[in-house]
Amino acid sequence: MPTDYIAPFALWIVIRHMRLADGSHHTEPAWVRSEDHRDLVVFVSRLHAYLYATLRNIDHTRGESDGWQCIPLSAFDLCGCIREADGPLKCAMAFSFECDATGALIIANGAPRLRFVELTFNVPNPVEGAVFNFSQGAFDVMREQWEHIGAYDYPQSIERIDAMDDVTFAHALGVALQAALVTRAEYASDHWTVYDADAGYWISSPVRSYSGVPATRTVH
Repeated sequence: MPTDYIAPFALWIVIRHMRLADGSHHTEPAWVRSEDHRDLVVFVSRLHAYLYATLRNIDHTRGESDGWQCIPLSAFDLCGCIREADGPLKCAMAFSFECDATGALIIANGAPRLRFVELTFNVPNPVEGAVFNFSQGAFDVMREQWEHIGAYDYPQSIERIDAMDDVTFAHALGVALQAALVTRAEYASDHWTVYDADAGYWISSPVRSYSGVPATRTVH
């Protein structure tokens, strides 16, 4: 069932299709573990979502498949995900990648580490036909963090990426991948990065304290 939502950006998720032991098929979204629970990863950047899926496919380990792909959130059954969760659904609104001091993306357990703002949705009644309202406050935090590293025009860059046709977008994705450095050293990092397709390079900075709601680190 398609998902209706309200948000200032188009939202994206990363999924893979799996065949279960009983022969049935299951669509698994990307999750991250946060403390004692897990969060459904929702990307605000189409380019970041495709980068995440591509890097997971390149670096799949520990028996994982390499079938990760990116789809619009509107094409995903978020109501079904809530029914399976049997309780509140926590979403990790990913707005950047963790990196080391050189700007290299940190790959841990076969997946790029993310920085995100967490949102919680309680089970609507009835769940069918629900419209999910992604809090404007979460996006305000993201804008603060982007501005914090000098990516002042990043929201406009996201919108221009969303408007690209498939050929132009595939070129932009290829350029981003070529420019990306990667490390598999697993350690806590105070650095994070975004790719600005307009500028054609990654923008990175250490995280400093500020007055907004703190973003959360990924534990895969």
